[in-house]
Formats: sequence, structure tokens, C-alpha cells
Amino acid sequence: MDLQLTGKKALVTGSTRGIGLAIAERLASEGADVAICARSGDAVEDAVKVLESKGGKAWGQAVDVKDRAALCSWVESAAEALGGILTEPERVHRAT
Repeated sequence: MDLQLTGKKALVTGSTRGIGLAIAERLASEGADVAICARSGDAVEDAVKVLESKGGKAWGQAVDVKDRAALCSWVESAAEALGGILTEPERVHRAT
């Protein structure tokens, strides 16, 4: 299936196992550059290797998505690692 994702960027949280990993793998296999995160740094490293084997660019970092500041920092780091992403900064960085 060609989803025309080559060159697109994707950020996937909770993506070192299960549905999250399956989504990240599918995106990578369709040509998307993928940034992932999960709580376990070792699991993130392993998942990044799997994603890179699909041929695209992959980047990952351990982060607790319940920590708003850490999540926002991950999004910014992911954007830098992937060469930019489109975001709505006022929504991503809005204080709750």
C-alpha cells in the first residue's frame, strides 16, 4: 500500500511495543521519518533500530508524557532531529 508518506514527519508516543510500535513501523515502512517516545530509554533505543531498518529516519527519547514540560521538550527535540515539523505552537506550548 502506498500512503504517500515519503518525506512526511510523524511523532508517535508510547511507541516501543504494541499498537504504538505497529503504527510507528507502518509509518516508517511507508517512508515517513518517525520520532518516538516511551518511558523506557532502552526500549526506545531498540525501537529506533527497528524503525531505521525500515529505511527511514528514526529518532527517539525516553519521556513521561504526563509531564507537560518534558513532552513539549520532546516535541521540540523531535522537530530538530527530523528537520522540522508542522505544529500549532500555541496549542503545543499552551499552559494548562
